[in-house]
Amino acid sequence: MDSSRENPTARKSKSRIFYAVMSLIFPGLGQIARGRIFAGLLFILNAAVYITPLFVAQDGQYDVQTPALLVAVGVWICSALDAFLSRSSFLIMALLVSLLCFGAGFFGSYFILPHLDV
Repeated sequence: MDSSRENPTARKSKSRIFYAVMSLIFPGLGQIARGRIFAGLLFILNAAVYITPLFVAQDGQYDVQTPALLVAVGVWICSALDAFLSRSSFLIMALLVSLLCFGAGFFGSYFILPHLDV
């Protein structure tokens, strides 16, 4: 008997675990592999926004790297959880959009505004 016909739910659960592992390797990769391009791009953009401050030299008086690292780890875990779930949760997507907006504003206010000659 063919092993793929024996237990289709086992094959489906293996693929869900595979997608979650892909998202643990790189956030958004599991979503893109599942065919959810928009969700994958949101995860990639969020990870990029919150990982960028970790590689920028800090010369200011505020610690930006610690909160950015915590949010980046949270986005990474949400990416793996979302890739594992069979259907995407509206709350996860709403959280991603709000984090992206917050991160863009944070990035702009901390890294771009001080360098403008206004």
